[in-house]
Order: sequence, then C-alpha cells, then structure tokens
Amino acid sequence: MNSRHTTIMLANEFIGFYVSRLRRNFPGFFKEFYPYILLSIVAAFLDFLTTMRFMIADGVQEELHPVINLVSIFAGPVLGPLIGKFCQLLALALLTITFRPYARIIFVPVIILYLFAAWYNMWGVYL
Repeated sequence: MNSRHTTIMLANEFIGFYVSRLRRNFPGFFKEFYPYILLSIVAAFLDFLTTMRFMIADGVQEELHPVINLVSIFAGPVLGPLIGKFCQLLALALLTITFRPYARIIFVPVIILYLFAAWYNMWGVYL
C-alpha cells in the first residue's frame, strides 16, 4: 500500500468520524446553547460593524487578522469583514457541535475576544 492510498484512507476515516460526531451532537444543540449562540452572534456583529467602519476610514491594510485582511483586499472593506465573520461563526458552530461537552468553554472566550475586538476597533486603537 502506498503512502497516497494510506493518506486517503486516513482522510476518509477522519471525515467519517467527524460527520458521525456532528450527527450525534447536533440534536438539541441550539436549544441548549441558544444564549451563547445569541451572544456570539451579537458580539461578532459588533466586531464586524467596527471592523467595517475602520476599514472604510483607514483602509483594509490596517486589519491585523491575516485572513480577514486577505479577504478584505479582494472583497473590499464591507464584504471582506462580512465574509470573514461568517466563516468564523461557521467554524465556531462546527467546533462547538463537534466538541459539545466543551462548548461553553469554547463560547466564552470567543465572545470575550469578539467584544474586545469591537472595543479596540472603536476606542482602543486610539490609546
């Protein structure tokens, strides 16, 4: 068996494991974690708005997050942060569903970081 075949087998096993874990952990997820999900969306929206504001005012080159910066270079100061934030929230959803027992531990720092980023974009940058 060659290494390419082994790599494909391992990738298939991982995908199968991941999909089965998502299926097992998804039922009831939103009902159990809706306060965290709602806070995450609100904090992400605030981060998006403040990021968009400073990108329009100062340019996309001022963005510190490398992926958001790259997306914003191609998509602009409005769509770039929107696409980036959507992808971040999608990743957060997949991560917290996959590791449901640790979802609260994952949500709390993400919410804090989004709120800190929104604060920094508005006021912290001027300190």
